[in-house]
Amino acid sequence: MALVIDNRATVNGPGVHLLIVGVSDYLNLPGHQDMPREETWFLNKLTSPALSAFKIHQFLTRGPLALPLKTARLLLSPSQVELNAAPALATAGAGRASRAEFEVDALAWREDAKANPGDMTIFYFSGHGMQRGPEDGVLMLEDFLAPGGILNKCFEVSDLKAGMAPSRTFPDIALTQFYFVDACMAREAVQTKYVSLTVPEVFSAELNIVDRRWAPLIFSAVDGAVSLGLNGKPSHFAEALTLALERGAEEAVELNGNTVWPVTPLTIKTAVDLYYSKHKLGDVKLGGIVGQPVIRYLAGPPDVDISVVVRPPDGLGNPCGVFLFDDNGVPVPDCNPIERTQFETTVKAGIYRISVDSAQLRASPYRSPSKYLTQKGPWPWQHNVTSLLR
Repeated sequence: MALVIDNRATVNGPGVHLLIVGVSDYLNLPGHQDMPREETWFLNKLTSPALSAFKIHQFLTRGPLALPLKTARLLLSPSQVELNAAPALATAGAGRASRAEFEVDALAWREDAKANPGDMTIFYFSGHGMQRGPEDGVLMLEDFLAPGGILNKCFEVSDLKAGMAPSRTFPDIALTQFYFVDACMAREAVQTKYVSLTVPEVFSAELNIVDRRWAPLIFSAVDGAVSLGLNGKPSHFAEALTLALERGAEEAVELNGNTVWPVTPLTIKTAVDLYYSKHKLGDVKLGGIVGQPVIRYLAGPPDVDISVVVRPPDGLGNPCGVFLFDDNGVPVPDCNPIERTQFETTVKAGIYRISVDSAQLRASPYRSPSKYLTQKGPWPWQHNVTSLLR
């Protein structure tokens, strides 16, 4: 089994169980630079998913989560391109991401999570996939297209999630479950050749009892879309998710006498959407039983990328000063763009106001109302002072 971290003996009470899978080296697919072929579903080997999964694994095992880490399982099938870029992939202790290995580790992951409803599970997959329904997909492991059933080396997202539901056999299974899927959700045209394509179960899912789970599911691509990888680098989704986990919080709360910033499915979705919008990548999809589970708490206000626009751009004359102040009237360092009426910068989440100093204003400086700035925006933060001009 690919159990790379085991803290069960030292963590008392609720904790986190990770199952991370990244598949690039598909054994039965042509090389990443070869021509796609119909007999291999027009799919090629990849050069990003294993590195993406490893990046997420490193972040989740190093950064503090909302609960202590109990176990981490890691399955990787890296390409040579990824091994050259990150030699640590070869010494991470991961198992190969085959169907047999995945089944063993998924069953063990569920077994570890069955004892405490206060536990949290986190699942991340990066590799080839295809759409099966609005919130379902078939995810392909390294031995996809091995002899036998066409999809016998795959698994279904719905099977994984259903098997993790509370049931008579697993009445005390972890009730907080995060699922992240970084895979294409396209319906492969070659599927139309076959009358019926079945995927073997990983879990023999039972009829569940009252399902009180919070189990958000985030796909890197919406229905029918293609997930975008980077040659020898983590995928856009892995980069966006890491950024979301680092700073995707929007409201402070009190916890055990401290002010902290919770990262939840909705704040993750907002942060990933912002990254995708900035890089013109399309959309991500949030589904499942979303709720408001907290995956981690930030100790302080997160960084927020902001953009400011003051209109009219040509009517304020020169010199013209646009300044950003915090709620205590302290100017934000390095954010006084003289003679610029549009700029971008990064600040800590909090309350800010804009000051505009221009001889063309009837009363200068103009000071905007205070605004609480978080990643939610809306951006740009616009200020129209046309009516205040001489």
